[in-house]
Amino acid sequence: MFVDAVEKAMKFTRPVIMSYRTLDGNVLSGCATFIILNREGWMVTAGHVFDSVTRYNKDAEKIRRANAANADGTEHVKMDPKWVTNQSFWWGWDGVRVRNTYINREIDIAVGKLEPFSPDWISEYPVIKDPDTIRPGTSMCRIGFPFINSTTDFNEKTQTFHIREGVLPMPFFPNDCIHTRNISMGKCPDGYDISYIETSTPGMKGQSGGPIFDRSCRIAGIQVKTAHLPLGFHPTVKKSSGEVVVENQFINVGLGVHMRTLTAMLDSLGVKYASEPKDRGYRING
Repeated sequence: MFVDAVEKAMKFTRPVIMSYRTLDGNVLSGCATFIILNREGWMVTAGHVFDSVTRYNKDAEKIRRANAANADGTEHVKMDPKWVTNQSFWWGWDGVRVRNTYINREIDIAVGKLEPFSPDWISEYPVIKDPDTIRPGTSMCRIGFPFINSTTDFNEKTQTFHIREGVLPMPFFPNDCIHTRNISMGKCPDGYDISYIETSTPGMKGQSGGPIFDRSCRIAGIQVKTAHLPLGFHPTVKKSSGEVVVENQFINVGLGVHMRTLTAMLDSLGVKYASEPKDRGYRING
């Protein structure tokens, strides 16, 4: 059903590896997904992909203040071994960074520009689905990079992170769903609608920031969250110890940023994208 659509989506979907090192020398990493919107190298991903930057900046200030206090002898500040000392992203290619980043954490979406970037790196760019045609019951699919051990190491001498051999290339993982509901949560302080499409299956860790698309590979949402909806069933389970516990039952569903919200954001930022008008052709916005 989604063979052709997945083949197209794989052409503009890439992994991002987030790495950081803590004061005690531990190196942690994670993987997410982003899509490249146009030939200028603009991309979109989930806002929480950049949470490690916020943590790094806060911890860097704590380390600076602690070092200053300890140096002048006014007080002794104990360092937290979990403070982040180094942080880095790998954006699908070596040496590529993201500039001009706009992050809206309330909606959980981020837009930025890859630099350097060559349009020849991408053989096909996405087309955004007409927001008015995103209807519940539509068959959809998402792809990304879950179930991957994206391990990195830190070189103390060069102060750089390196992806371990065998991590790349990362295999895509598609999973299908239907669009169940459109969800609106008001407006954020920046004036954008906080709107999502809900899907009958959840996004997996590693698919955050990736595309949710229909059978024609028209982008209907950007995967950002998993919601846990209570089913109202409360069966009891007897453990081996004899203790009886109540287990609440939930269904896990996916949430993707609605294209009505994303296109409004891209328009205000002056980012070009291909969109599907009501006549089912497509046009370039921006």
